[in-house]
Amino acid sequence: MRRLLWLLFGCALACAVTGAGAYFTDQADVPDNVIRAGTLSVSAEPTSAALAIDALAPGASVTRSLTVVNDGILPETVVVTGAKKAGITDFYNALTCRVTAAGTLLYDGPMNALRTAPVRIAPGVRSELLFTVGLPAEAGNDLAGDYVRMTLYVDAEQDR
Repeated sequence: MRRLLWLLFGCALACAVTGAGAYFTDQADVPDNVIRAGTLSVSAEPTSAALAIDALAPGASVTRSLTVVNDGILPETVVVTGAKKAGITDFYNALTCRVTAAGTLLYDGPMNALRTAPVRIAPGVRSELLFTVGLPAEAGNDLAGDYVRMTLYVDAEQDR
């Protein structure tokens, strides 16, 4: 038994000595790896009064355009919303709005609830949104001469 243990120990020692030999190695380096985050940037043209309309009559509608530009380097999804800043609330509540882009309907409803469906815009691309603003035919004389001042918000989020 003792002889067997010495024999096993000897074999293990021989394997360790012959298996522990050195190997040649080498290394290549790849310097200057820079990783940057992309940018998200959106702009709109015109920069003010995109939906300015004079003398909107009951039963009529007027179409205006707003061009949204992806000035960043990442694709983005854009949503346009609106908010009343001044004016007559009853008039604002009576207005209707329909928004399209490249023939696709993005919104159709009251102006006071304006929130378009998302529009995907690639980097460096411009997308024209058409806003058709209307006043229903049943609008009464109580709205004559009224006005609303509102702001359009163009919100962009990185497209996923």
